[in-house]
Formats: sequence, structure tokens, C-alpha cells
Amino acid sequence: MIAEKYINQVFDIENDNLFLPNQIFVNKEFDFLLTIGGNLTDNEIEYQKLMSVFKSLGETEFFVVKNSNKKNVFSCKIPTNSNFDFFQEVGKNYDNDFGWFLGDFFIFGKNNIWGIYMCECPAINIIGCNKTISNKFRDVYDIKTNGYAEIKEFITSELIQPDLIKTFENNYAIS
Repeated sequence: MIAEKYINQVFDIENDNLFLPNQIFVNKEFDFLLTIGGNLTDNEIEYQKLMSVFKSLGETEFFVVKNSNKKNVFSCKIPTNSNFDFFQEVGKNYDNDFGWFLGDFFIFGKNNIWGIYMCECPAINIIGCNKTISNKFRDVYDIKTNGYAEIKEFITSELIQPDLIKTFENNYAIS
């Protein structure tokens, strides 16, 4: 798998139950920020803001790996000097019709102080990062506090069962 030595520093990929509402990040002390998902960003401006954050963290590229228990899993490396259209085209390599919309993906770099989990159900992004850099991600996605209040109704409509919602809230220290 691409970037295996880096993914293990951010995501708990050895966990057999690596889907929400379970905790998927290695660092349980990360700040966890939430935003509506379905894609990494919504447009070129947001994408370039995110690439600027990655570059400020010393990243020259980032990795995308499909969350799967299969051996030959989709993975790719994307340069931080790319644009939104390029990112979308790479997504078409995963699924020609739907791109990034279908599936759960780990997004990470060589620096273990951040990671993004793009989740299909519920369709949210979970940004896990050190507290010292969380405002950078808040600025990219225009997230207030941790973003949960803005999307709680959507998440609860997707997770439905109260015990799943409580597990999610506890695992990501949100409420």
C-alpha cells in the first residue's frame, strides 16, 4: 500500500472495526473537527486554501487510501501544487461515475500531526489534528468550534440509533 509507514502514524488501520462511530485516529488527543463530506473540498478556492495549509505543514504531497480490508486497495499520491480539477480526475480513477463520493478514505501526509477521514455514511469529513494547527483547518472549511453543532442533525439522521450517536460523540470528544 502507498505510504504505509505514514498512514499507521495517523490512523488505527490495524483495528478490525475501522468505521464510524468507532475512533479511527491513533492520537486520541487530536482536535476533531467536522464538516459535511462527499468530497475533500467543494471548489477550487477551498481546495487551494487546503493546499496552502498542507504546504505550511511542510507537505509537498498527500496520500489518499480507501478504507478497506482488501489487500489491493485504491490509493494515490497527490501533489500539493495540484488543483481541484486534478483532484477530481484522480477520483474518477477510483469510480468513474461518482468519483470520491462513494467510499471511506484516509487522507494524510508525511507529517503525523493531521489526518482527514472522508466518510461515506454519514457523508462527513473528520479532521483530526494537533490543537496548535486546528485553526488552520477551521479557516479552510469555515468551521465554528468543532463543527458538530452545524451538522449534528444530519449526523443523527444518518446514525439513527442513540447508542451509535453517543459512541460517536464520546470517541471524538464532541457534543
